Amino acid sequence: MNRASEKKNLIRAGVVIICIALGAAYIFWDADTDQGADEEQVAARSNYTRDKADEHGQKKMASSGHHVMPDPSGAGSDVVEKQIQAVPVIDYNALTDTTADAPVDKMMKKRLQELGIKKSLDMIVRSDESFVVGGKKVSMADILEKAFVKNNRIFESRIMDSEETVPENIKEYGIYVVQPGDNIWNIHFNILKEYYASREIAVAPDADEPMNHGQSSGVGKILKFSETMVIIYNLIDEQIVPDINLLEPLSKIVVYNMEEVFALLAQINYETVNQIHFDGRTIWIPGSKS
Repeated sequence: MNRASEKKNLIRAGVVIICIALGAAYIFWDADTDQGADEEQVAARSNYTRDKADEHGQKKMASSGHHVMPDPSGAGSDVVEKQIQAVPVIDYNALTDTTADAPVDKMMKKRLQELGIKKSLDMIVRSDESFVVGGKKVSMADILEKAFVKNNRIFESRIMDSEETVPENIKEYGIYVVQPGDNIWNIHFNILKEYYASREIAVAPDADEPMNHGQSSGVGKILKFSETMVIIYNLIDEQIVPDINLLEPLSKIVVYNMEEVFALLAQINYETVNQIHFDGRTIWIPGSKS
């Protein structure tokens, strides 16, 4: 009896040990499975986040003028390619060639016609463009920056993707290339006459001459005031010229801010032009708010 009882007790103990071992194995296996699943979920979320970040980055770079190119080595990284926008360069020599029929020539004729100007100016150049005169390339932004510094003004600009500095506010400027026999007075007068002619107002050839008793005519006062509005630029020295009366042919250009010029002329009623007053610095126009 004792041996039979001991045998039963041993069997029960063995069964208990086996059950405990199986239970422990199950718990360990389940925990390991859960951990693997968690790692897969974390990896999936990480991949999703990275993909979204890459997608956002590509969209951001595309909107800023960049393209993301696949790495040709296949290493998995991307190569950022900077897209440089070409700024048109206007060649004055090509514009003066009567046989030329280039797109830039058509563009320039269109710009001049829109302003009612055909002969008194050579070019209309935007402040973010460059032009060439006699093989000399000139940046309009460079001229403006030097003119602003000379007048103690702040030149607002920004840097493009091409690393070129351009003005913050884009405006149009009239360019006249000085020719033999030119003087600043006649250059101004030709622009004024052509402006009014485009508005069907005839300006007499001697309208700039003094009136009776030697008084300056209204047109003469406008031309004198115009001298305070222009920039004279020396192409050779690449500097702003302080003396506007010294104009060397083909080495200097006269630059007009067309917005300022047209704003001035638009205020003037030509029928009362002789009522204009000018004291050497300030001009008073009849009927104007200023």
